[in-house]
Amino acid sequence: MSTRAPRKANGACLQVRGLGKSFGVNGRRMSALEDISFEVRSGEVLGILGPSGCGKTTLLNIIAGFLPHDQGQVLMHGQTVTRPGPERGVVFQEDALFPWLTVAENVGFGLRNGDGRAGRRIKVERMLDLVGLEGFGSYLPSAISGGMKQRVALARVLVLQPAALLMDEPFAALDAQTRGDMHSLLISLQRQLQQTVVFVTHDPEEAVKLADRVLVMATAPGRLRQEHRVDLERPRQVDSAAFLEIKRAILDGLGGS
Repeated sequence: MSTRAPRKANGACLQVRGLGKSFGVNGRRMSALEDISFEVRSGEVLGILGPSGCGKTTLLNIIAGFLPHDQGQVLMHGQTVTRPGPERGVVFQEDALFPWLTVAENVGFGLRNGDGRAGRRIKVERMLDLVGLEGFGSYLPSAISGGMKQRVALARVLVLQPAALLMDEPFAALDAQTRGDMHSLLISLQRQLQQTVVFVTHDPEEAVKLADRVLVMATAPGRLRQEHRVDLERPRQVDSAAFLEIKRAILDGLGGS
Protein backbone atom coordinates (compact mmCIF):
# COMPACT_ATOMS: atom_id res chain seq x y z
CA MET A 1 0.00 0.00 0.00
CA SER A 2 1.35 3.43 -0.89
CA THR A 3 1.53 6.17 1.72
CA ARG A 4 2.05 9.88 1.31
CA ALA A 5 5.40 11.10 2.56
CA PRO A 6 4.61 12.69 5.95
CA ARG A 7 5.32 16.32 6.60
CA LYS A 8 8.02 16.56 9.21
CA ALA A 9 6.88 18.63 12.19
CA ASN A 10 9.93 18.06 14.34
CA GLY A 11 12.56 20.71 15.01
CA ALA A 12 15.91 21.09 13.30
CA CYS A 13 18.35 18.23 13.82
CA LEU A 14 21.13 19.76 11.73
CA GLN A 15 21.84 23.39 10.81
CA VAL A 16 24.43 24.63 8.33
CA ARG A 17 24.95 28.40 8.37
CA GLY A 18 27.02 30.41 5.90
CA LEU A 19 29.50 27.59 5.37
CA GLY A 20 32.65 28.27 3.37
CA LYS A 21 35.70 26.16 2.58
CA SER A 22 38.80 26.69 0.43
CA PHE A 23 41.87 24.61 -0.36
CA GLY A 24 45.42 25.49 -1.32
CA VAL A 25 46.21 24.42 -4.90
CA ASN A 26 49.58 25.22 -6.51
CA GLY A 27 50.16 28.10 -4.14
CA ARG A 28 46.66 29.57 -4.62
CA ARG A 29 43.50 29.40 -2.52
CA MET A 30 40.64 27.79 -4.41
CA SER A 31 37.10 28.12 -3.05
CA ALA A 32 35.32 24.76 -2.77
CA LEU A 33 32.19 25.88 -0.88
CA GLU A 34 30.69 29.34 -0.56
CA ASP A 35 27.84 30.57 1.65
CA ILE A 36 26.09 27.21 2.15
CA SER A 37 23.06 27.41 4.45
CA PHE A 38 20.27 24.92 5.12
CA GLU A 39 18.50 22.99 7.88
CA VAL A 40 17.51 19.35 8.19
CA ARG A 41 14.52 18.51 10.36
CA SER A 42 14.51 15.48 12.64
CA GLY A 43 13.23 12.49 10.69
CA GLU A 44 13.75 14.15 7.30
CA VAL A 45 15.52 12.64 4.29
CA LEU A 46 17.60 15.29 2.53
CA GLY A 47 19.35 14.68 -0.79
CA ILE A 48 22.35 16.77 -1.87
CA LEU A 49 22.80 16.57 -5.63
CA GLY A 50 25.36 18.01 -7.97
CA PRO A 51 27.95 17.34 -10.67
CA SER A 52 31.45 16.08 -9.93
CA GLY A 53 33.60 18.76 -8.38
CA CYS A 54 30.75 20.83 -6.92
CA GLY A 55 31.87 20.16 -3.33
CA LYS A 56 29.07 17.89 -2.14
CA THR A 57 31.43 15.31 -0.61
CA THR A 58 33.48 18.11 0.98
CA LEU A 59 30.24 19.44 2.48
CA LEU A 60 29.31 16.02 3.88
CA ASN A 61 32.81 15.57 5.34
CA ILE A 62 32.54 18.93 7.11
CA ILE A 63 29.14 17.98 8.55
CA ALA A 64 30.65 14.66 9.68
CA GLY A 65 33.48 16.52 11.40
CA PHE A 66 36.21 15.03 9.21
CA LEU A 67 37.20 18.39 7.69
CA PRO A 68 37.44 21.88 9.23
CA HIS A 69 35.63 24.76 7.56
CA ASP A 70 36.80 28.33 7.02
CA GLN A 71 33.56 30.26 7.50
CA GLY A 72 30.17 29.65 9.02
CA GLN A 73 28.81 27.08 11.44
CA VAL A 74 27.58 23.50 11.55
CA LEU A 75 25.22 22.79 14.45
CA MET A 76 23.85 19.45 15.61
CA HIS A 77 20.90 19.89 17.97
CA GLY A 78 22.20 23.39 18.62
CA GLN A 79 25.75 22.27 19.45
CA THR A 80 28.68 23.34 17.26
CA VAL A 81 30.27 20.52 15.26
CA THR A 82 34.08 20.56 15.45
CA ARG A 83 34.96 16.87 15.20
CA PRO A 84 33.40 13.47 14.46
CA GLY A 85 30.81 12.33 16.98
CA PRO A 86 28.51 9.37 17.65
CA GLU A 87 25.42 11.45 16.89
CA ARG A 88 26.50 11.49 13.23
CA GLY A 89 26.93 8.11 11.55
CA VAL A 90 28.60 7.94 8.14
CA VAL A 91 28.14 5.38 5.35
CA PHE A 92 30.67 5.66 2.51
CA GLN A 93 30.58 4.45 -1.09
CA GLU A 94 33.06 1.72 -0.17
CA ASP A 95 31.77 -0.59 2.54
CA ALA A 96 35.11 -0.49 4.48
CA LEU A 97 34.34 -3.68 6.40
CA PHE A 98 37.00 -5.44 8.43
CA PRO A 99 37.72 -8.54 6.30
CA TRP A 100 38.93 -10.63 9.25
CA LEU A 101 35.72 -10.08 11.26
CA THR A 102 32.41 -11.83 10.68
CA VAL A 103 29.31 -9.95 9.59
CA ALA A 104 28.04 -9.89 13.19
CA GLU A 105 31.41 -8.76 14.55
CA ASN A 106 31.55 -5.96 11.98
CA VAL A 107 28.07 -4.76 12.93
CA GLY A 108 28.84 -4.87 16.65
CA PHE A 109 32.34 -3.40 16.41
CA GLY A 110 31.39 0.09 17.59
CA LEU A 111 29.12 -0.93 20.45
CA ARG A 112 30.37 -0.03 23.88
CA ASN A 113 31.47 -2.66 26.36
CA GLY A 114 28.88 -1.24 28.76
CA ASP A 115 26.16 -2.96 26.75
CA GLY A 116 27.43 -6.33 27.94
CA ARG A 117 27.96 -9.33 25.69
CA ALA A 118 24.30 -10.37 25.77
CA GLY A 119 23.12 -6.80 25.15
CA ARG A 120 25.46 -6.37 22.19
CA ARG A 121 24.34 -9.68 20.69
CA ILE A 122 20.67 -8.66 20.95
CA LYS A 123 21.32 -5.31 19.26
CA VAL A 124 23.37 -6.91 16.48
CA GLU A 125 20.82 -9.66 15.82
CA ARG A 126 17.99 -7.13 15.68
CA MET A 127 19.88 -4.94 13.24
CA LEU A 128 20.84 -7.87 11.01
CA ASP A 129 17.18 -8.83 10.90
CA LEU A 130 16.19 -5.25 10.00
CA VAL A 131 18.61 -5.13 7.05
CA GLY A 132 17.64 -8.58 5.79
CA LEU A 133 20.79 -10.44 6.86
CA GLU A 134 19.36 -12.79 9.46
CA GLY A 135 21.40 -16.01 9.36
CA PHE A 136 24.50 -14.37 7.85
CA GLY A 137 26.12 -13.24 11.09
CA SER A 138 28.84 -15.89 11.00
CA TYR A 139 29.89 -15.16 7.39
CA LEU A 140 33.06 -13.30 6.51
CA PRO A 141 32.75 -10.29 4.15
CA SER A 142 34.54 -12.22 1.40
CA ALA A 143 31.67 -14.72 1.35
CA ILE A 144 28.85 -12.23 0.69
CA SER A 145 27.85 -10.03 -2.27
CA GLY A 146 28.51 -6.33 -2.74
CA GLY A 147 24.92 -5.46 -1.91
CA MET A 148 25.06 -7.52 1.26
CA LYS A 149 28.29 -5.77 2.26
CA GLN A 150 26.53 -2.41 1.97
CA ARG A 151 23.74 -3.78 4.16
CA VAL A 152 26.37 -4.68 6.75
CA ALA A 153 27.91 -1.20 6.48
CA LEU A 154 24.48 0.36 6.98
CA ALA A 155 23.71 -1.91 9.94
CA ARG A 156 27.11 -1.13 11.53
CA VAL A 157 26.20 2.57 11.63
CA LEU A 158 22.51 2.27 12.54
CA VAL A 159 23.18 -0.07 15.46
CA LEU A 160 24.87 2.90 17.17
CA GLN A 161 21.59 4.86 16.94
CA PRO A 162 23.00 8.09 15.50
CA ALA A 163 20.76 11.15 15.38
CA ALA A 164 21.72 11.68 11.74
CA LEU A 165 22.82 9.22 9.08
CA LEU A 166 25.24 10.77 6.55
CA MET A 167 25.68 8.87 3.27
CA ASP A 168 28.21 9.62 0.53
CA GLU A 169 26.96 8.00 -2.71
CA PRO A 170 26.63 4.66 -0.89
CA PHE A 171 24.93 2.83 -3.76
CA ALA A 172 26.93 4.17 -6.72
CA ALA A 173 29.06 1.03 -7.13
CA LEU A 174 26.11 -1.39 -7.11
CA ASP A 175 24.31 -2.82 -10.12
CA ALA A 176 20.88 -1.44 -10.97
CA GLN A 177 18.85 -4.25 -9.38
CA THR A 178 20.86 -4.23 -6.15
CA ARG A 179 20.75 -0.43 -6.02
CA GLY A 180 16.95 -0.55 -6.29
CA ASP A 181 16.81 -3.09 -3.46
CA MET A 182 19.00 -0.83 -1.30
CA HIS A 183 16.74 2.15 -2.03
CA SER A 184 13.75 0.17 -0.76
CA LEU A 185 15.68 -0.98 2.29
CA LEU A 186 16.82 2.53 3.19
CA ILE A 187 13.29 3.94 3.01
CA SER A 188 11.92 1.01 5.02
CA LEU A 189 14.54 1.50 7.74
CA GLN A 190 14.04 5.26 7.76
CA ARG A 191 10.31 4.87 8.32
CA GLN A 192 10.77 2.28 11.07
CA LEU A 193 13.53 4.14 12.91
CA GLN A 194 12.40 7.70 12.07
CA GLN A 195 16.02 8.28 11.09
CA THR A 196 17.29 11.65 9.89
CA VAL A 197 19.20 11.04 6.65
CA VAL A 198 21.46 13.28 4.57
CA PHE A 199 22.73 11.61 1.40
CA VAL A 200 24.96 12.80 -1.42
CA THR A 201 24.30 11.64 -4.97
CA HIS A 202 24.98 12.59 -8.58
CA ASP A 203 21.83 10.77 -9.77
CA PRO A 204 18.65 12.91 -10.06
CA GLU A 205 16.39 9.86 -10.17
CA GLU A 206 17.89 8.48 -6.97
CA ALA A 207 17.46 11.89 -5.30
CA VAL A 208 13.76 12.15 -6.22
CA LYS A 209 13.14 8.52 -5.31
CA LEU A 210 14.56 8.80 -1.80
CA ALA A 211 14.45 12.37 -0.54
CA ASP A 212 11.83 14.59 1.08
CA ARG A 213 13.84 17.58 -0.20
CA VAL A 214 16.64 17.86 -2.76
CA LEU A 215 19.32 20.56 -2.66
CA VAL A 216 21.03 21.13 -6.03
CA MET A 217 24.60 22.42 -5.94
CA ALA A 218 26.44 24.42 -8.60
CA THR A 219 30.17 24.40 -9.28
CA ALA A 220 33.01 26.91 -9.13
CA PRO A 221 32.64 27.54 -6.26
CA GLY A 222 30.19 25.08 -4.74
CA ARG A 223 26.96 26.89 -3.87
CA LEU A 224 23.36 25.88 -3.35
CA ARG A 225 21.51 26.61 -6.57
CA GLN A 226 18.02 25.20 -6.05
CA GLU A 227 15.81 23.42 -3.53
CA HIS A 228 13.06 21.00 -4.53
CA ARG A 229 10.44 19.52 -2.21
CA VAL A 230 9.40 15.98 -3.14
CA ASP A 231 5.89 15.54 -1.77
CA LEU A 232 5.07 12.23 -3.47
CA GLU A 233 3.60 8.98 -2.22
CA ARG A 234 5.89 6.09 -1.36
CA PRO A 235 6.82 3.80 -2.96
CA ARG A 236 7.46 6.36 -5.69
CA GLN A 237 6.70 5.53 -9.30
CA VAL A 238 9.69 6.67 -11.35
CA ASP A 239 7.61 6.84 -14.55
CA SER A 240 4.75 8.92 -13.10
CA ALA A 241 4.13 12.42 -14.42
CA ALA A 242 4.72 14.04 -11.02
CA PHE A 243 8.03 12.20 -10.52
CA LEU A 244 9.24 13.08 -14.01
CA GLU A 245 8.27 16.73 -13.54
CA ILE A 246 10.46 17.08 -10.44
CA LYS A 247 13.29 15.16 -12.08
CA ARG A 248 13.10 17.42 -15.15
CA ALA A 249 13.24 20.56 -12.98
CA ILE A 250 16.33 19.20 -11.23
CA LEU A 251 18.00 18.36 -14.53
CA ASP A 252 17.29 21.88 -15.78
CA GLY A 253 19.01 23.21 -12.67
CA LEU A 254 22.00 20.97 -13.16
CA GLY A 255 22.24 22.12 -16.77
CA GLY A 256 22.81 25.64 -15.53
CA SER A 257 25.51 24.67 -13.02
